[in-house]
Amino acid sequence: MPPPTRIRYRLWLVWSVLVSAILVAYAGAFSLKLGLPLTSWAPWFWRGLPVVLAVKVAALVFFRVDRGMWRYADVGDLISTALAVFSSSTLLMGLCLALRLPAFLLTILAIDLLISLLIMSGARMSLRVSQELLQSPRATRRAVVIGAGDAGEAAVRAMVRQPMANLEPVAFVDDDPLKQGLHVHGVPVEGTIAELAEVARRMKATTILVAICRELGGDRMREIMTLARATQLPVKRIPPLDELINGRALIGEWRDFSMEDLLTRQPILTDREKVAELLAEETVLVTGAAGSIGSELCRQILDQKPARLILLDQNENALFEIEHELAALHPEAATKCIPVLASVRDEARLEKLFIRYHPSVVFHAAAYKHVPVLEHFPEEAVRNNVKGTRNVAHMADRFQCKSFVFISTDKAVRPTSVMGTTKRIAELIVGALDRQSETRFSVIRFGNVLGSNGSVVQLFRKQIARGGPVTVTHPDIRRYFMSIPEAVGLVLFAAAMDEKGGTYILDMGKQVRIMDMARHFIRLCGLEPEKDIAIEIVGLRPGEKLFEELWTEKEKPVPTEHPSILCALRGMPADPGLQAKVDELVRAAEAADRQQVFALLHELVPNYSGKPIDEQAADLRVIPGRQKDVAGA
Repeated sequence: MPPPTRIRYRLWLVWSVLVSAILVAYAGAFSLKLGLPLTSWAPWFWRGLPVVLAVKVAALVFFRVDRGMWRYADVGDLISTALAVFSSSTLLMGLCLALRLPAFLLTILAIDLLISLLIMSGARMSLRVSQELLQSPRATRRAVVIGAGDAGEAAVRAMVRQPMANLEPVAFVDDDPLKQGLHVHGVPVEGTIAELAEVARRMKATTILVAICRELGGDRMREIMTLARATQLPVKRIPPLDELINGRALIGEWRDFSMEDLLTRQPILTDREKVAELLAEETVLVTGAAGSIGSELCRQILDQKPARLILLDQNENALFEIEHELAALHPEAATKCIPVLASVRDEARLEKLFIRYHPSVVFHAAAYKHVPVLEHFPEEAVRNNVKGTRNVAHMADRFQCKSFVFISTDKAVRPTSVMGTTKRIAELIVGALDRQSETRFSVIRFGNVLGSNGSVVQLFRKQIARGGPVTVTHPDIRRYFMSIPEAVGLVLFAAAMDEKGGTYILDMGKQVRIMDMARHFIRLCGLEPEKDIAIEIVGLRPGEKLFEELWTEKEKPVPTEHPSILCALRGMPADPGLQAKVDELVRAAEAADRQQVFALLHELVPNYSGKPIDEQAADLRVIPGRQKDVAGA
């Protein structure tokens, strides 16, 4: 039937049930109080019926009891029904007292209240209960849920309401001793997480679901994954907390585990109001907007409702994709996003952009980042990482932007690679401008980002998919790691709290051994390292270090208002000849004078310990076109 007809039919059916409940409760109250025959209480029954109907119908309408979808009735719907019944009965009792009617009518109204509440609540829940009973046999996968907290409760509720997911929760496991033996939505807590394998066997489970919304340390998550994998059953988890809060995912969307899940630290929480003060109603420019960090910057910046967001990138396809993704995520802000296809090396193009849009906040994320590639092409590293940063920073100063934020890397600390050295020179350029400009220039420095283009996670996934081996450069190589959303949260918060310009560093905890990551990721794919997938040590690549550092002794980082963010002093005093040396370096790169490029890299960054690729030990792994994929950068 047409929608208007269905709506009228539904309302007629709902009101038929509600009015019938009112009449049955009213008549039942008289019958229970006064008994039969009808003639003994009929006069009072008929006198009060119109008033009772009018008052109760009005209360049901006021509390929208007729508007709820009965198949989805929950506690909120029961509360609305109770409020309607109690308020209407209270009003009727007040009328009896005000009109000095016989006292027995008050008792009748009290009995009527109880019967009305029982019948209406039962009617509202009966459809949902019957629907769940009819649907439950459809599930063919029996799931044990890890975590009987709020996330576990919500996840089980979602499974009950979404039978098409084909999942039936049969048991919980939880380490809280107070929950043992209890039931959540009829699902028992059968044991602790350590007893997972036994519970899964006893309940004949076919799936393990991790429903822990709070972030766990990497060691604890790996321990849970080891226990789950020991069951030899598929393992999935609910989406991350930040995606649930932002509405990017639903509690019932079960996902496979990723390397990011196994490396999780306690999340770095930031003050969103402070970030909004920086970005709201501002024109914001993001360079490298289509990259891993740049694209996440754009997503989070749009949440703060800027006046305009300019997306600058030289990758046409990636720029097209991020523009359409942002339009889908924020349809109301689609007209605020302005894609610009350009290179940060093109000073004239940047000048026209600044003249046209006058950005007040600039996030400079555009850079070449792959260490072994840039060892072969140091001139391109200089042109993009040094010249590009100089161009954008000078435009921010010239057009008096409020804030300029430069995305740096831990590889800029005591660099051994061309990539790290060019990023260190870019830090020096930004620091020099901060000393003389009204624009606030900030440097944000952090380590490797999981899930970024060309990251170790992508590499491991490809290598395992083709049967291995998984390659690691050195058994002891270590790196700092963080997730993309966490990195961007740091960038935005540091930019918002920075009042004078400085170098901000995330306290990233301990470095992670790449060898351990390789083993964990192989197990994550349901395989055993060395047995199903080999791990091959292939040797350090040019420019690569065994471990990275986040600061030098001279920088002496100090705490900030955020417990996980440090502020480092500018590592070197102002160099009056910096600009001239940078200009000379850029000219040498433009002229492809590699010898002069390396001489100036060493002059600008005295602790740079690298050398041209042709002076390094010959290694076929790093020859372009013959390079072997390895993890460790």
